[in-house]
Amino acid sequence: MLRPLLTVSALEFRTRVRDRTALVIAIIVPVAMATLFGVALGGDDPPLRATVGFVDLDGGEFPAGVRREVMASTELDGVLTLRDLPGREQAQTALDAGDIGAAIVFPKGFSASVGAGEGGQVGVLTSADSPLAGVVANAVVDRISSLVRARTLAVRASLDAGIPAAEVKEFVERNGATGPALTLENDPMAGGKVDLSVYYGAGMAALFAFFVVGASFRSLLIERKQGTLDRMRAGPIHAWVPIAGKAVVGFALAMVSVCVTWASSVLIFGSTWGDPVAVFTLLLAHVLAATAITMLVASRARTDAQADGVIMVISFVAAFFGGSLVPLYNLPDLLQKIALFTPNAWTTTGLTGLAGSGAGLASVAAPIGVLCAIALAAFCLAAMGFRKGLLG
Repeated sequence: MLRPLLTVSALEFRTRVRDRTALVIAIIVPVAMATLFGVALGGDDPPLRATVGFVDLDGGEFPAGVRREVMASTELDGVLTLRDLPGREQAQTALDAGDIGAAIVFPKGFSASVGAGEGGQVGVLTSADSPLAGVVANAVVDRISSLVRARTLAVRASLDAGIPAAEVKEFVERNGATGPALTLENDPMAGGKVDLSVYYGAGMAALFAFFVVGASFRSLLIERKQGTLDRMRAGPIHAWVPIAGKAVVGFALAMVSVCVTWASSVLIFGSTWGDPVAVFTLLLAHVLAATAITMLVASRARTDAQADGVIMVISFVAAFFGGSLVPLYNLPDLLQKIALFTPNAWTTTGLTGLAGSGAGLASVAAPIGVLCAIALAAFCLAAMGFRKGLLG
């Protein structure tokens, strides 16, 4: 079966290359569209503004010092707004209401605990609706934790060296509970910035994957109409070989398309999509889902024109609701929920998450899993459709 499959695939590939559809649909148009969207709408996304609640149950020097250093930070100038809140419950309420994007909570006795060399833990509340504020709050808390560990070790070392506790306490109070300045070693905004060229590049890659695969299955329906498919099936080959051959070529060309769009975005705009292995795996899962959905349409369509129309409708509906054309956060809540039923939403969300966080493959395990589940369901339904129709 392998040799007939390779023969059919090679024939389909030569046909696609010869009539220029592979070059135009897979490379020229998606790259051009992604570039145009990137040039016209490029820039940091989302707008870099964050409101973080500040809960000081300690009332000591350490939280006061943190507040001073945060407000004096050049990295956070014009970006971060601190809002004082009386307690953790009030902070959670404000977070749930969307009044703040995150909150930093200093527990009671925190300064005394740090000064005594016992350490301490700062609480942080975040919301999935405000990822940027969460990035800022976690960056600040991570730096606080480093300072607390350094101060705790210093106090313990002094006590172990036999220095009286009263002198250690006097030194801590004289030099301030925070010790060294609260400097953020890395730009805390780095994890929240996603250039819109990445967003629209990912969107165009996700959209045109459907068109590229669709062209192969369209030719399958044309060959059925012309009688070519019946002549192929009359030969010593399995009935599934023509379908599998079209699917292989469509999948391969779609992978080339998404990877070229990815590479062009990086080269033209100098932006990064994140960890290459994670990006490639996520794109692979999306193309697999697009191939399965397109195969499902072909299995139910009666003519190539009908398949073209249905594929176009599905592609643009998935692109719109899935955030390929309009950023998901600009859609109403109801439409954002509907978007979860489209492969584009999982792909775009995963890719922008990789670009914004710098995380690895594990961070997109959920989107990849959902895309594979969509592909499996669509493949099964397509197989049933082909058995009743094209192979019946």
